[in-house]
Amino acid sequence: MSSAPGQSGEFTLSQVPRDATYSGWHIALVVIGGTISIPGFLMAAQIGSALGLKQAAIAFVIGCFVLGLLGAATGAAGQKSGLSAHMLGQFAFGRIGGRAASLAIALSLVGWFGVISSIFAIAAQGLAESVFGVSLPFSALVIVGGVLIVGVTIAGFKGLDRLALALVPVMFAFLLLAAWLSRQELSSGSMLPSGSDMNLPTAVSAVIGSYIAGVAIQPDYARFAPSRKAALVSAFFALGISFPLVLLCTAIPSVAAGESDLFKVMASLGIGVPAFALLGLAAWSSNVLCVYSAALSFTTIFPRSGFAPVVLAIGVAGTGLALVHVEAFLTDYLVLLSIAIPPIVGILASDALLFRSDHSEDARRRLPLFRIPPMLGWVAGIAAGASTYAGGPSPTASPALDSIVVSMLVYLSGTFISSRVQLKPAS
Repeated sequence: MSSAPGQSGEFTLSQVPRDATYSGWHIALVVIGGTISIPGFLMAAQIGSALGLKQAAIAFVIGCFVLGLLGAATGAAGQKSGLSAHMLGQFAFGRIGGRAASLAIALSLVGWFGVISSIFAIAAQGLAESVFGVSLPFSALVIVGGVLIVGVTIAGFKGLDRLALALVPVMFAFLLLAAWLSRQELSSGSMLPSGSDMNLPTAVSAVIGSYIAGVAIQPDYARFAPSRKAALVSAFFALGISFPLVLLCTAIPSVAAGESDLFKVMASLGIGVPAFALLGLAAWSSNVLCVYSAALSFTTIFPRSGFAPVVLAIGVAGTGLALVHVEAFLTDYLVLLSIAIPPIVGILASDALLFRSDHSEDARRRLPLFRIPPMLGWVAGIAAGASTYAGGPSPTASPALDSIVVSMLVYLSGTFISSRVQLKPAS
């Protein structure tokens, strides 16, 4: 890294200067920290139990390969422009349309902050009781976790970088330890499907959906990359190579023990203290990314607000959601947002990489309020994803993939037609 960001600290509304960059490996560690998360642990365990380790590994590799490609594309867009995902959204969808896209992403991230915090506190209560024999209050765990998350996020990308450098190697070591200690409990039946309703396309969709919001906000981190190669390699390494290993290391102990709660499995293996540490570190490392990118989004929507006050407001809102057990109320809402976000990914990356070379402030001021082809593509993608989720006809059997494919077809077709109409000479 050459120098720390200046002024507001995070270049929320401007391009990151080239003397404020971080190495690609630092950026990769930040993203890896976001993938080591409690919802990811639960998803990997469920897929492993339903499909068996062999097909689960295939689902992890395919889903993460798609995430790696998409993350590399959005990361390259961020590095090329030097802008956050939410500023790029204005170039892609228009000044008002881009704010609508940013709002969808921000609401998803705040919701996930609340969900992760609540699940963390519930799991920590049970683990503390079984490992240490103590009872910890739910509200205290949520509030202390919220304070730690806000404290790191206010420091900006520098805080995320330092946290990732400290936590990611430790968390990976704990996951590898749990997988290694569980290997002898695996049987030949562990490799085979259990006969559940889940199939491979559904599992792939679940893997993609688990981090598609992270792909959408990849420019928030890749804009600090010193080169396009660094942006591409950091994103694909974190999502296409590291993430499937994280999921597989989670699935192995869960499948071996027949228990979806990774932390209970680790406690039964005699590594309860590392399990408790992993639980807290995973919630911390993933939630700081939620708060950071949500703050960038809201400062784009409300440009007069400062970064630190917005982080504090998000921390209070997310902690409040966790205290009322948001996971019991917002599941369908978060699923809807996960369908709405994939089209943003494809359109944002395509606009930045294929159709736009000028991301200056003057160019942004000349943007229309709404850009019609991208907005139509977004709506069509949401409709396609929702139809697939409801059991309608599907070209890919995956709501996330269907929404991306349909949105891109509509967006690119609309862009082509619009360009032909503009080029047609007047009669």
